[in-house]
Amino acid sequence: MRREKILVGFLTVLVIFLLLAWYDGGREPQRLIEQPVELPEGLQ
Repeated sequence: MRREKILVGFLTVLVIFLLLAWYDGGREPQRLIEQPVELPEGLQ
């Protein structure tokens, strides 16, 4: 009985965390990362 309550509590916290991460992740607009990168002499 106690193990089942711990498992239900853990799954509840996990679902809440995933829902918050999903909600929060969609609020920021996506943007490209644009930075110049220096390449070694042989690859240019």
